[in-house]
Amino acid sequence: MQWNSEVWIKSTFRVLVVFSPLIFVIGFYRNIPFLFLLGLAIIFLYGTLSLQSRSAINEIVLDTTKQVHRLFPGDTDQFYVKLLHKGRWPSYRGELIFTHRAPISVTGDVESNNTAKGRIEVKRHFALYRQTSFTQTVHFTATRRGTTRISNLTLQVQDPLSLSGQALTYKGIFPTEIVVYPRPLPVHRIEHLFSQSSGEALRPFALFENVSLPAGNREYAPGDAFHKIHWKATARSGSLQTKVFEKTVVYHWTFVYTILPDHKEMKSSEDMESEISHLAYMCQYAAEKGIPFEVYINFKVPGPMGMYHVPTGSGAVHLSSILEGLARIDRSNVIVKPQIMWNKMDRNFVGTSPFVIFLGHIPTDPNSQILIKKWYRSGGRTFYVEHNEEHAILMPYLSSEAASC
Repeated sequence: MQWNSEVWIKSTFRVLVVFSPLIFVIGFYRNIPFLFLLGLAIIFLYGTLSLQSRSAINEIVLDTTKQVHRLFPGDTDQFYVKLLHKGRWPSYRGELIFTHRAPISVTGDVESNNTAKGRIEVKRHFALYRQTSFTQTVHFTATRRGTTRISNLTLQVQDPLSLSGQALTYKGIFPTEIVVYPRPLPVHRIEHLFSQSSGEALRPFALFENVSLPAGNREYAPGDAFHKIHWKATARSGSLQTKVFEKTVVYHWTFVYTILPDHKEMKSSEDMESEISHLAYMCQYAAEKGIPFEVYINFKVPGPMGMYHVPTGSGAVHLSSILEGLARIDRSNVIVKPQIMWNKMDRNFVGTSPFVIFLGHIPTDPNSQILIKKWYRSGGRTFYVEHNEEHAILMPYLSSEAASC
């Protein structure tokens, strides 16, 4: 059974139902046909309405096909609510009611009003006939970043005489979700960061040995690892020889969005939306240029990291996953302390030399400075996004890198 049912009867008709047996008896024993027929009609009508309410619970079936819509602000789309009549009752009529949140605006001939907890209520009329289906298509426009589910789905079933009503409330979670991605806002100088790591004149850092590409051997030098000794060459030459491998670049961008625990008091909602939009733009830019990238955000999510982290990847699917994560950021998220996030990042940077781009809170404490200088010595580079009401610009974090951006 999909529905919870609540039936109500108008007060006037309820009084008539209570006294209908008395009216019937008086009309029968006093031989008053009018009262007899009136009592009989009230009993019959009440029985019919009761039968309709019991039938509606079992005969009206909601189609629960999953619907997920992903779009950007300003885009339009549609979802549907489909009802099936799988019984013998002639027809059901009434109103279809559901609620949604502000990331979308429902369009068309619709009655809507604000309800508690920031939800918007929408009403549509429906008519469902025996052994048929009714599909209500709902057109909507994405208005701002966020997610919403269609919830509180209720059918207000009315009888033809409007003497009673029935509310059928769907028990489960209606499987329709709408994800509105953040609107990308440009970050100036991001193209300079790309030029530093592309083309023929690649900067000479982030070089590591690729053990799958041997390049020869050389004379052993103090400090060479034991496992790198080339024993066959040593036997041929009579002196210790060390294996030499091709150099390779392990290179990617790491975006770090840091929200302070007291973020609500420090920044307005508009500032936070701007930061997320700038992050979306840079992720989109990296995906278009084929640059591997990852994202860290210090709010808690289930998983081994204990916080939001999308590992390094590239391409449209990777970008879509990150944009959906950005759409789900909410000011009510539980925050991980920034230093905990940076320490976990440092452990993941072993064997790589990333470009780190900070948004939101920019670290200035001594522990963070130690980590950033460590990444710099290993070949990494650190930047931050400086933004105001007019534009955002990518700035080097260390003064020694000021000329390179």
